[in-house]
Amino acid sequence: MAWLFTDPLAANLFVVGIMFFGFGSYAVYRFLLNKNNTEVNTGFAYFLIGTGAYALLYGLLYSIIVPSPFTVADGELFGDPLVFLGIVSIITGIILIKHVSLSFASIFAFFAGIFGITYGVDGYKLGMSSPLVLLLMYVGAGIGGILVVPLVLTPNRKVVAVTAIIAAIAFFGVAVLTLYVGTTAIGGHLVDFAKARA
Repeated sequence: MAWLFTDPLAANLFVVGIMFFGFGSYAVYRFLLNKNNTEVNTGFAYFLIGTGAYALLYGLLYSIIVPSPFTVADGELFGDPLVFLGIVSIITGIILIKHVSLSFASIFAFFAGIFGITYGVDGYKLGMSSPLVLLLMYVGAGIGGILVVPLVLTPNRKVVAVTAIIAAIAFFGVAVLTLYVGTTAIGGHLVDFAKARA
């Protein structure tokens, strides 16, 4: 039960930032530079499965413990999106290992993108958890997720290249924001824990 009294949100944001940096890097590698090396794909697949499992675990954990009085006030803003992020990452990782078409993952990424934008807009309207930063994070993630569909399904190389640039910018932007928020959250969380121990 000790996890009920901890706040791993800063670590979760760091992992999410690392994930989105990976998404942006892969968008550039695979769809802008048009490279498709099996060894790189397999390495990225394991990266996706590992970070996706972490995101899924904490997403489910937040979903279970959010009603308790021991969690961060805005924990529900991160639980459901982490579940979606984890599932998309794991599915994509398995698809890359199995050498199956990414079109199946793109469908899930598309709807996860819509889901993320909805959470960001609603969180912004309610003024929750640094509203503007939250909005930018979730909209960036949503745009990137939605753009996976034309990245994977469009045969036109110019369209794919432009889409890859936009998706990479969105993913890198999310990575910077989550790493920034995660870094700034550490100090505040340590102060809270220090007060709780006093």
